[in-house]
Amino acid sequence: MTNKTSTFDFSSTIFQRQVNEAFELYLKEQSSWLWIYLANGTSLPAAKETKYEWLESQLTPKSWIIDGTVSIWTYWTTVWTAANITFDSTTWLTVWDIVRFIDGTTSSPVWNLQLQIVSITNTTVATAYIYGATDDIELPTNAIAKFISNPVEENRKVFTAWNNWEPSFEYNYTQIFEEVVELSDTMKKSLTFWNTSDVKSQLKQAMYKIEQKMSEQAIYWRRVKRTGSTTWVKWTFGWIDQYINVSGWNVVDASAVAITPWLINDLWEEIKKDWGSFNSIVCNYNQARKISAFNSSWSNPMIARNEITAWSYVMNFVSDLPIAGWLVSQIIVDEKIPNNVVFLIDNTRIALVPMVDRTMNMVDWSVNWQDGETAILRWEYTLVIKDAKYSHGIIKNLAV
Repeated sequence: MTNKTSTFDFSSTIFQRQVNEAFELYLKEQSSWLWIYLANGTSLPAAKETKYEWLESQLTPKSWIIDGTVSIWTYWTTVWTAANITFDSTTWLTVWDIVRFIDGTTSSPVWNLQLQIVSITNTTVATAYIYGATDDIELPTNAIAKFISNPVEENRKVFTAWNNWEPSFEYNYTQIFEEVVELSDTMKKSLTFWNTSDVKSQLKQAMYKIEQKMSEQAIYWRRVKRTGSTTWVKWTFGWIDQYINVSGWNVVDASAVAITPWLINDLWEEIKKDWGSFNSIVCNYNQARKISAFNSSWSNPMIARNEITAWSYVMNFVSDLPIAGWLVSQIIVDEKIPNNVVFLIDNTRIALVPMVDRTMNMVDWSVNWQDGETAILRWEYTLVIKDAKYSHGIIKNLAV
């Protein structure tokens, strides 16, 4: 006898074995944040191996931290004294660079002091002269030098090439997901409540499970590589927190205090200082309700609400930073987000990317002479979080 072949009936709609499009429509129907990341993934190259790499493309202003207190002295003549300055690193600092200084604690400018670098001694020490007039000044410990410019002389014939931007690589692993849909012929021909006896209804349930898995995975899972022949260790992709919640990046520890507009705006400012950008606040129900409470006076300029509703249902958070394109961020609520954190993210830099030819597919797994039908939904994806250091942030350990 020949092998059994089946065409799944989709309630008078011919079932397509490639069901990724149907899944995306389902996510739109559910208003899931996963849809945003799946849509973003269509603009990125598909994965060609289990390790998916991407370039971190964010540029930030050049700056260097002063190591220790430095005294800069001038005379009331045209003669200036040189100063040896110890930095945390002289990487990307070049001769003739002009730098200004801010206090590392207050972020206030250190008088009107500007220095021009005249030589670089080693990886941490450089010699500088005062550029332009200034009073006697002492640079405080941990002052930050900010690059202004590198003036060029006329008719220059000697050049030094510098690769000022060396993009770093980040990566994640792909992960295989699977769901099984199975119906006996008896069940298919039985009239049951809500018509759960057709493949279409079973498929929708499977898609709901898929959404749950991918949502949980994107929030909680770990980037793990399969090791050797260990069968219980599978490839899994890392979650958002693993890339954003990193010491030294845009991370705020709220130390059990309640969320406030100031916490959000302060972190917003830090992202802006890194030349990053973000457009969404992602949080659990409890933090979303606390953000809604910002509008308790109905006149608070910090938030915007849906005006067609009777209550103060917050749709967007309005920053107090008067910067074009930065004023409003949408609020995305997902119950899977930990209830003591708020993420500030740039949705355009996060994507779910499939393996080549591994978007969601349905495979007929019915065996010969089976009294029913079995099908497997299978897909392989990874999560991309670009420029996590600059364009995203997290407020953690909030009061719940």
